Amino acid sequence: MNHKLLINDLSAFAMDEMIPIVVCTIGSPSLAVLEASLLAYAPTTWLYLNEVERTTFGQSYNAAMRAAFQDHEEIIICNDDVVLAPDSLKLLLEDVIHLKSHYGDKLGIVAAMADNARDCQNVRRTQETHCREARAVSPIFAWVSRAAFNEVQFPPLNWYSDDVLCEDLFRLGYRHFISRSYVHHAGSQTIGTDHEKLNAEAIPWLIANRPDYVRQWFQGRESK
Repeated sequence: MNHKLLINDLSAFAMDEMIPIVVCTIGSPSLAVLEASLLAYAPTTWLYLNEVERTTFGQSYNAAMRAAFQDHEEIIICNDDVVLAPDSLKLLLEDVIHLKSHYGDKLGIVAAMADNARDCQNVRRTQETHCREARAVSPIFAWVSRAAFNEVQFPPLNWYSDDVLCEDLFRLGYRHFISRSYVHHAGSQTIGTDHEKLNAEAIPWLIANRPDYVRQWFQGRESK
């Protein structure tokens, strides 16, 4: 597993240690644009760029996060098909600081808004821009702690991996939030655009491993 580091600090945000942005990539066409935005808007942050074998979204991200958590208590995970805005990192970390003061060790995932994401954090489908709680979020650009990761990791899925992770953590008492932060998300660069196929691949695992989630999520609808 390869990684490259951009080293400095985030002392302006009063954090106990540097928080790395962890990018898990299989060579997305958007990667060069992401790297340019990181250099422009987050140049003082550790950046782990993990090149992984294509397996599933969940397995790949577990590997990248596991590597980063060897050295850090908290990280920001980042898809390889996003582009940061000038204040993406600043707003995310400000919201994390505020939320940690209220929820402490039970703060789950704090995720940025995007223009290609689930409805509750999709800027094209919601008018809400304040930091707010959500039962599930898509960790396109998101803060997460080692403590939460040690309790629950991504399942070996492409679709629904984030839903399972969030619900597993929620049932352990963790609370998830959508930050005021925003990133542009090209979307579907890493797992493809055949949504019918992705959905069909995930259902057998969900039925076998989380049957109560299937009843909760699919009652009255057929797809994600």
